[in-house]
Amino acid sequence: MARPLASLLERYRITDGKKFRLKQISPADTGGLDPKVEDEAKELLAAGTERLYEQQAKLYAEDRWAVLLIFQAMD
Repeated sequence: MARPLASLLERYRITDGKKFRLKQISPADTGGLDPKVEDEAKELLAAGTERLYEQQAKLYAEDRWAVLLIFQAMD
């Protein structure tokens, strides 16, 4: 993988929910990925899916926290 998943995710981490506004995130944002390089995107998606599965399993077992995911995509 060309870049670690953590470095890509860091730019989207919300640390202060009171200041966050979804409208501040451009729908055209590609996270610095070249849209023409599909292999990198596929690798990142697979790694992200695996990480999300692992984290969700921990949260489910703990029965205390929840996760809100917002997906923004073209129709």
